[in-house]
Amino acid sequence: MAEASLIANQRIEQYKAYMQDVANIGSRHETARAFYLSVLSALLAFVALAGTDGPLSDISSNLFVVISLGAIAICVLWFLQTLSFGALYSAKLEQLHKMEERLPFKNFTNEHEVLKEDWKYFQLTNVECFVASIFIILFIAALVLNSCSK
Repeated sequence: MAEASLIANQRIEQYKAYMQDVANIGSRHETARAFYLSVLSALLAFVALAGTDGPLSDISSNLFVVISLGAIAICVLWFLQTLSFGALYSAKLEQLHKMEERLPFKNFTNEHEVLKEDWKYFQLTNVECFVASIFIILFIAALVLNSCSK
């Protein structure tokens, strides 16, 4: 009986440690998201100010192109990193489901089932990829408009 209790405690401790790992990944993801949004917002503001009628319109068109292409590259990296975070979250969730098979209540398994049925639920990493794509479109549009106006 003592051995069964020890195994049960080990399972719970392992589950708690795994949950902490998931939380740490979430924190790193949020830090990365904030970085990308900050950098891209600043670059978008710069590109807007450097447009044909903006106060920075006298900058070289080559510099405008380089900054815009750099911003597009950052957007692509953000998109790819978000896909990677999504894959990591999916793998972690799958492991949590397996761990919960031996626990009395299946918090994440049940929550996942409820969310899959709710039409209002969108995977946040999919939404984030959409946001990165919008930034790509904005920077491409800025390049096109700037090149057409000169």
